[in-house]
Amino acid sequence: MREYVRRSEYHPDMEKLRELLSKVTDEQKLNILQQTKIGRDRTALHVAAGRNDAEMITTILSSLDSSYRLDPLMEKDFIRRTPLHIAARGGHTESVKAILGSLTADQQIHLLPEEDWYGETAVEMASGLSADILSEYKNRAADSGEFLHRNSNFM
Repeated sequence: MREYVRRSEYHPDMEKLRELLSKVTDEQKLNILQQTKIGRDRTALHVAAGRNDAEMITTILSSLDSSYRLDPLMEKDFIRRTPLHIAARGGHTESVKAILGSLTADQQIHLLPEEDWYGETAVEMASGLSADILSEYKNRAADSGEFLHRNSNFM
């Protein structure tokens, strides 16, 4: 993980990574993800979202029990952006799908309204197909009647 977040040209052997992740507990994985940061407080998931590395996102998140997946996605960088913010802002559709597709509806409800330092959600900063996908997830959550947001303009 350390090499991945430090060097943009580094691409790990995904099979080897899956094997290594299978040997540690979910708590240990969370600790590794939270402790392995580069400047500006970006985690491996922030970096993967910025690179549109959906395979890395899927590998990391699928290695965790579903009840643990929201925690690393709620980690924020120096301007309070989650990995979903990074993917949405970059128009990285595959990464947006990998993140939201790994979560339960309840977890999506908690992640989607998160605001960055400037008060923007991932939906608000997305463009193109990423915006369409995020809006679709947001609308599903709203239809379930469970979606609450701090910013009334969001809906």
